Amino acid sequence: MQILNVGIFAHIDAGKTTLLERILFESGKIRKPGTIEEGTTESDYLQEEIERGISIQSTLARVFWPSKKERKVLFQFLDNPGHLDFQSQTSASLVVADLGIVLIDAFEGLKSQTLQNVEWLRKRKIPILFFLNKLDRKGIDITDSLVDLEAVLGKEPILLWKEGKGCPLLEERSSDQELLSLLEWDPKLSERYLEHPESLAELAREGFAEGFWKEEFSPVLGGAALHGDGVRELLAILELLSMSYRPELRPGEELGIAFKREIHPELGKIVYILATKEFRQNFPFYADTGEGRIGPFYFLSTRDFEETFQAQPREIIVATGLEFLKPGDILYSSPQTFYQSKFPSVRKQFQILLEPEADEHRGSLWSALQTLVWLDEGLETKILLETGQIQISGLGELHLEVSLSRLREFFPHTFNVSSIKVARFELWKKMVRQGEFQHTAFDQKISSGLVHASLVSSNSFSKDVRFETKITETLEEAITSAFYEVVAKGSKGEEVLGLDLIIHRYDPPDTLTTDVSSLVKVAVIKGLKDIIRQYTELVGPISLLEILIPDSSLGDVLGALSKRSAKIQSVVSIGDGKSLVHAKASTENLLGFAGVLRNMTQGRGVLSLDSLFNPEHYYVITLVDSR
Repeated sequence: MQILNVGIFAHIDAGKTTLLERILFESGKIRKPGTIEEGTTESDYLQEEIERGISIQSTLARVFWPSKKERKVLFQFLDNPGHLDFQSQTSASLVVADLGIVLIDAFEGLKSQTLQNVEWLRKRKIPILFFLNKLDRKGIDITDSLVDLEAVLGKEPILLWKEGKGCPLLEERSSDQELLSLLEWDPKLSERYLEHPESLAELAREGFAEGFWKEEFSPVLGGAALHGDGVRELLAILELLSMSYRPELRPGEELGIAFKREIHPELGKIVYILATKEFRQNFPFYADTGEGRIGPFYFLSTRDFEETFQAQPREIIVATGLEFLKPGDILYSSPQTFYQSKFPSVRKQFQILLEPEADEHRGSLWSALQTLVWLDEGLETKILLETGQIQISGLGELHLEVSLSRLREFFPHTFNVSSIKVARFELWKKMVRQGEFQHTAFDQKISSGLVHASLVSSNSFSKDVRFETKITETLEEAITSAFYEVVAKGSKGEEVLGLDLIIHRYDPPDTLTTDVSSLVKVAVIKGLKDIIRQYTELVGPISLLEILIPDSSLGDVLGALSKRSAKIQSVVSIGDGKSLVHAKASTENLLGFAGVLRNMTQGRGVLSLDSLFNPEHYYVITLVDSR
């Protein structure tokens, strides 16, 4: 039996949850497709998802095709949230996906979130199958979407769907000459076609199945998931692709990859693991976060589960009793000198402060938050030493709002919450600044000696200390500790980014004392603070907005953006009385804008907001912007 792990990615409201419902229905997994409006879908079952009508976590669905009795292929679908606030869920799916289905709303065309999904998939070299959805709507012209796709991909996409004809590629004896593009990339297939032109469809299927995995072309299917149009064709195409898929061979000692954590209503805390070798209960394993034995594990499909004692390579299982594993951990059959992680760290830009109403509940609040952080890699918590308040950092306003709602599931008592704020930083803005650091004590009788150094831009947001001279380990530790203590909180009260400290020389004092390392630390702290005060600027993330709004609300929305110092990049009419606005602004200035948009458009405005913070994209905060 072939196994194919398929990620489903889309912008908000493109129809991916509806597509998965139809896939489950067409495969006989469910008797009737659920709907988002009624809160009856298989994949969106959390209370927050039902109430808000959005996906906030990725969902796994195991589908045997063409049926459970006739098991040619096992598809393991991973349905992912459309909101960027929940990108940690999407990142988890990217670790295990063999291919990505990217849905495009054929009426609204490509959105910024679509482009983001394509970028993520291409970065990980995951082949993409596009699906133009909602083709049942009147007045649709798919030409614009195909032209936009070509601009993004750098090559012309291949349309496999034909209006009124379905998918000619799947026909036993198709003579559609457009199928030639699926085999022309391979000289041997082209030669076989010239010898046997009547075998075009068969050769095209062979060329398609091989060429797709080599990313020779970008195929586009179409349909209307709500009514099931094009869904069986999509599954047939996936079956065709599964027959030629050759998974990457994993290192001999690698057993699996942990990629997601969840609390199941019956199983409790579970860890999702992609098996990269045959997986059995009671196997010993070793990972970066600990070691143990594989305990009970299960095959999971949405909420349904069945216990199993072994899994084949590339099957996804969920295990209990392994709560210490982190997403990204690789499990090995023997101890390793170096453990890899599959997950990059993501900077959390949005923050709120919490404290319990009753002080005796402080411990239980912290415990509940740790459960939430265990569930969601996109969250971080810390206790502020100055106030005792708990700071939660997340990926967006919506992310933090949903997290607070979920917190109440684990913490039944009342707590106070601050307003959401956006993280600020101090960025070093000078290329090089020389410095000499010295400190004397006890009426100038004891000296630290003289530290000769340079403060240099790292040309990124990183920070580091480098030594060009040989000094004692104790002095190295003192200087390094001083540097990180200062950059943790700069002169403006924020973390300093983009600064390297290079130590060129150290001139020891005439009279050495046992406390010289302490004096050196004081000297470096004082010297750094004096210099950093002069050469840093306040910065924060910048947001790229895409807003779909009724034309009747266009003026009000543009006015609201202007008040928030947003720069309008384009306003495009897309027909049906709607316009698409692209703009950018300081993320800080956009706090609360989603609610304003909802009120202005009576809930009909759709906001996609991508907050960026990297050396190429950031916002310089001036006195006018200060809180």
